[in-house]
Amino acid sequence: MKITSFSLKNYRRLANVTLVLDDKTTVLVGANNSGKTSCIGALHTFLRSPDNLNVRDISKQNWKAIQKLGEQVEEEFPTNEEMEDLSEDLVMLLPSLDIEITAEANEAYKVRDILPDLEWSGGALSVRINYEVTDVSKMFREFVDTRVIVSGHEGEVSLWPKDLCDFLEKGRNFSKFIKQKHYVLSKGAETSEDEILQPLKSEALKKLIRVDAISEQRGLGAEDDADQKGPYSEKQRLNKLLRDYYEGILNPEDSPEADDLKVLGQQQNLEKDFTKRLNKQFESPFEELKSMGYPGIGGNPTVEIAAKVSGTDALQKSSSVRYRLDDKEEEFLPESYLGLGYQNLIYLTFRLLEFRDKWMRVGKSASSEDNVEDQIEPIHLVLLEEPEVNLHAQVQRVFISKAYDTLRNHSDLRDQEEKKDKPEYQTQLVISTHSSHIINDIDFKDLRYFRRNDPNASIAMDHTSIANMSELFAHAKDELLFVRKHLKLTHCDIFFADGVIFVEGQAERLLVPEFISNSFPDLSNRYISMLEVSGAHTHKYRELVEKLGVATLVLTDLDSVDNQGKSCFPQRNSDQKSNNDTLKMWHPRKETVDELVDLPKTGHATISQGAPLYVAFQKPALICGEEALSRTFEDALILANFDYEYFQKKPKIKAAHESGGESLSKSLYEYVQGLNKGDFAFDCLFHLAENESNSFTPPEYMSDGLKWLAAQLSPKT
Repeated sequence: MKITSFSLKNYRRLANVTLVLDDKTTVLVGANNSGKTSCIGALHTFLRSPDNLNVRDISKQNWKAIQKLGEQVEEEFPTNEEMEDLSEDLVMLLPSLDIEITAEANEAYKVRDILPDLEWSGGALSVRINYEVTDVSKMFREFVDTRVIVSGHEGEVSLWPKDLCDFLEKGRNFSKFIKQKHYVLSKGAETSEDEILQPLKSEALKKLIRVDAISEQRGLGAEDDADQKGPYSEKQRLNKLLRDYYEGILNPEDSPEADDLKVLGQQQNLEKDFTKRLNKQFESPFEELKSMGYPGIGGNPTVEIAAKVSGTDALQKSSSVRYRLDDKEEEFLPESYLGLGYQNLIYLTFRLLEFRDKWMRVGKSASSEDNVEDQIEPIHLVLLEEPEVNLHAQVQRVFISKAYDTLRNHSDLRDQEEKKDKPEYQTQLVISTHSSHIINDIDFKDLRYFRRNDPNASIAMDHTSIANMSELFAHAKDELLFVRKHLKLTHCDIFFADGVIFVEGQAERLLVPEFISNSFPDLSNRYISMLEVSGAHTHKYRELVEKLGVATLVLTDLDSVDNQGKSCFPQRNSDQKSNNDTLKMWHPRKETVDELVDLPKTGHATISQGAPLYVAFQKPALICGEEALSRTFEDALILANFDYEYFQKKPKIKAAHESGGESLSKSLYEYVQGLNKGDFAFDCLFHLAENESNSFTPPEYMSDGLKWLAAQLSPKT
């Protein structure tokens, strides 16, 4: 049994998305503010903390519709029949979650509460969680009554409530009037629409799915509690105050008096016995910690537990963590002395161990469960936000490769001899991340890309769709096999970028960032992924770019060849073609040099299956009134800066300058053919570094492309 998918509606920017889950690990990726955290938050709210929902969690596009419902009720209070229609209208605007679970026929006894009918013989099962008004008449009556009080004073001062959203947001009215309701769903025989069959008690899902979460806002040294409304409750503030007072003023360990000595002796004996017991109990999880790479090599201290028994136990039940440098010596370091990275690794590991062992009712956790007699939930859903926080790259990669195994390391979950998971219980781990290092160590089919809409669309940057990468990479074709290999060998930040730039070679990769910094400051403020891929391979990224929908600029080369397919300097009316597969197979799908150099500027931009695309390549330049053509970036850069002293000092370029006309294209082509392009790029970069005033003018085709990209990433107002 497993969760197949979640379909979420009307939740923040996730107005209508479907998240398809992998059997084991699903990784949520995307640019900043694309909805990854919202997705994790929604799952936690719907499945574990239903009262956490508030008005601000409703998709912004629905606020005005809710306000209009309030205005309608104010104008004329509805009849009972009209009230039901209004209630249904409101439900359609509130967040909802559909959960699809796949089970085998022999698991019918586990899912009996959510069976759509007695004829079910295995397969998909669906449950919908709605937020609905419990007493719509009472809610609207209270809203209208409060509006009557303030309506006559709106011009003088802003008073609550301004509208129905304002009414629901304050005074806990949202949680007072709006509650979760669960339903069993089935697909109609003649339509694809879901049909609500019957109400379902919320306990039915809780018996099937256990949900645990680690928040990205976890604080080291403080318990991670996603149910908590704020950083401290009033009780915790008082608790901290009393503890500080005791430690600073009353603690008998500081300058003890005669009456304190006997108590301190008994306390220390108790601490020793309790410490031995604690470390014996923690032997097994500390061994599992080693599989995560800690303490590893390099003299990292091992971890041990030290019991602390003192007067502060009356104020806070606690134990202390310390780090021992040598098993044969008594010296140790306190918890705070270890780096944040290792603290975070230990924290995450123990949280996963805790989740697993509580799910499996290990040890004393069995007696702490509310209903010990109930069966263990067949599905364990673990939500983990941004595990990379404070972890360096290598630790991130080790952790992500071991996290799922840690959640399954139990005799009832995995056959230890055959190293295979047992089918009775299913663990599904959902991770959100901004780390390209984490992506580097997983299969791309496990990725779910949160794709923001076009910034110039009707709902500006306020809507997200989810692209399922398993549709691309589960059975990848040759082109995508190349893409997967290339990304893992370079960098995977394309999955987090606002825009993507493909460049041809090392010179472009080194100098394009310089052009952006000097001439396109708006782009410097965007998150750009730059990938070095030759024109022979860039088109292989087409399917991925279209799936991501990200604005893409391709800076490639004309790559002219003669009618025998040999490299040559570009000329008009010479039956020359381009050897660049990207230009021929992706965009603009033209092959002859004449067609390409005459392509109007508007012809460089297109929409490639929903993804904004601009393909830029060398175009004619005027030198001393004569047209010159360039074949690659290097000769185009020289032409764009032909009078610049740096290039005029080079004898061959100066000679080419003096020749002029058609031979200029040929002379530059021959000059570039004799270059080591890597040396050329670094020489240019060293020149720029020598003096802050040194700069190059980017070739026109690059400027046009970068202008286009800047416009794509700047919403029009």
